[in-house]
Amino acid sequence: MVMERTEPTRPQAKVAGKASLPVWKKLLFALLTLVMFFGLVELSLYIAGVDPLLYEEDPYVGFASQIPLFVEQDGAPPGDAGVQMVTARNKIPFFNKQQFRKEKQVGVTRVFCLGGSTTYGRPYDDATSFCGWLRELLPVADPTREWEVINAGGISYASYRVAALMEELSSYQPDIVIVYSGHNEFLERRTYSRIIETPASVRGLTALLSRTRTYSALSRTFRAEPSDDGQTTAPLAGEVNAILDQSIGPEDYERDAELKEQVLAHYRFNMSRIVDIARAGGAKVVLVTPASNLRHCSPFKSQHRDGLSAEDRQRWDALFADARESFEAERYAEALSDLDAAASIDDQYAGLHYLRGRVLDALKRYDDAKVAYRRAADEDVCPLRALSPMRDIVADVAEDRDVPLVDFDALVRDGSPQGIPGEQLFLDHVHPTIDGHRMLAVAIVDALAEQRWLALASDWNEDAVDGVAAKIRGKVDVKAQGVAMRNLSKVFSWAGKMEDAYRAAKKALALYPGDAESHYQVGNLAHQLGKTEEAIDHLNHLVSSDLKPEVSYYIKAHSQLAALQIEQGDAAAAERVLARLAKLDPDNPAGQQQQANLLKLQSQQLIKDGKLGEAILKLHELLRLRPDSDDARVQLAVALIRIRDYKSALPVLQQIVEARPKYLPAYDNLSFVLAQLGRLDEAERVCRKSLEIDPNHEAGRRNLQIILRQKAARE
Repeated sequence: MVMERTEPTRPQAKVAGKASLPVWKKLLFALLTLVMFFGLVELSLYIAGVDPLLYEEDPYVGFASQIPLFVEQDGAPPGDAGVQMVTARNKIPFFNKQQFRKEKQVGVTRVFCLGGSTTYGRPYDDATSFCGWLRELLPVADPTREWEVINAGGISYASYRVAALMEELSSYQPDIVIVYSGHNEFLERRTYSRIIETPASVRGLTALLSRTRTYSALSRTFRAEPSDDGQTTAPLAGEVNAILDQSIGPEDYERDAELKEQVLAHYRFNMSRIVDIARAGGAKVVLVTPASNLRHCSPFKSQHRDGLSAEDRQRWDALFADARESFEAERYAEALSDLDAAASIDDQYAGLHYLRGRVLDALKRYDDAKVAYRRAADEDVCPLRALSPMRDIVADVAEDRDVPLVDFDALVRDGSPQGIPGEQLFLDHVHPTIDGHRMLAVAIVDALAEQRWLALASDWNEDAVDGVAAKIRGKVDVKAQGVAMRNLSKVFSWAGKMEDAYRAAKKALALYPGDAESHYQVGNLAHQLGKTEEAIDHLNHLVSSDLKPEVSYYIKAHSQLAALQIEQGDAAAAERVLARLAKLDPDNPAGQQQQANLLKLQSQQLIKDGKLGEAILKLHELLRLRPDSDDARVQLAVALIRIRDYKSALPVLQQIVEARPKYLPAYDNLSFVLAQLGRLDEAERVCRKSLEIDPNHEAGRRNLQIILRQKAARE
């Protein structure tokens, strides 16, 4: 049998066009497929109305309740073309009254201004805020459209509250959102403990994922059970609950470097979040860098560095005291030398840098002064002014999110003498003057024009702005502004910043010369600052007014004026004021104290003038008011001895010895009176008692010798 020869089996040739792909291409296609898949999921969730978790929740803080800022107006008139939104009644303590249509009309450009009390317009209100200026400027700058400007600035609102508010405002069809925030970041107590314990890489990834709808939907679906306290973030009250409202002042604040860094991180997060939420609502955004008063605002609280020894603290205190004394005496070079020496011991004390700024200012070293003033604000342990890093954070967010930035901080520096912001543009530590608000509003208009969000009219120029300014100033209630400045002065007084309080009170009086309470505020502060004559003038003006006794400061003015008059030795004027006070408020404790001081002054003068009988009557009256006044008893005893009324002087001296058993002059006078009454044995015992107290008491030894001679002569 012939067998056929078979060829060995060969691998089948590859089919043309079916070559395998390189690995990198496979990975790229897989990645693209994944991106397209999640892109479709994101689009579907967007259409379904699922918002990113970041728009709804802040991983740093949560809120115990969310009360809307705007509510539908009750009792709208019949036939009203649209539902009106108005500021909720329970929000009025924090926000200006505002009103707008719920459904924006065609052709209207709606602008929301967000932030804290600067946006609000403090210490005044919306009318002179940069929002009020924009309301009048925008129709002049671009009359081709209808503008609607709504002031949503909240007093004491920090960026995390502004972000929560932005969630609500995004539903009101905003076109432009202007954000000025940064001065209130340290105003409320909150904890970042859970955030601190989370690794930075995890925090960053979570924040990134929170901006996606896919992660947000999954997170809401599979959210972990809340902790025992029911919170996943640091809980805050539904409305502002400032540290300063719960304490006696800035004393509650302490230096905390870790908290500071977390607050700054939270601020950066919130500024970004505000932009994202606004854009999700279809709005364009403008960010403003916060600016503050450096030259005319001392730190709210200074604190020494940790670990400062008692010896170093003593040296520091001595150098700082010498520097203050030299500054007040205009010996600026000496003051600067002492401050530099003190800074070498402790350079974290905010007050040192503020004084150094004032010294350098006086020496006309303005660039160095600017640095010192800025350092003083940054070292303030009660930071009620935006810290330097916050300006950079706002600029970073603006660049990162590609939104226009209005550098108000640079504007006020450029517009201030020597480039140091002060009272020319600020009413207090952070709130601009009316002209300061004008400057900011004009800069915002310029920014909108640069972005082509408006088309400037051909007649838009400085004259047009001046025309608006005249209109705004014509509506200003000067008296209301005076009251606002007076209230600001009270805030400064409460914070222990007496010089700032005094300046604010003077401004209040200039705005509202007839305000009695401002006269009291100026007089009271002038007294505390050692400006006695000015204090007397203002308190005299007030006391001469016919006000109701129920006005507490009116009663205080009487006792304070009397105290100053007594200090000046003007007993007759003090007596008239206290007589008036006795009629207004007979049981007033301060009045009774000053009445006692007056009687003491009068009796001293009467004794000096030799009018001993009148002095004795005054002293008896004083002792009825102040039965425990040893000084009055001593004066009474001396007066009675001088008129040789030894019998009346005796019980007075015995009371003094009983009350002050080591007061040797009383023993001397008592032994003398007993001797004059012929009670020599008792007089001798008193002398010997004084020598037991002090064997070297010369007057007691001399009196004893006299008494012993008298006894010998009698025998």
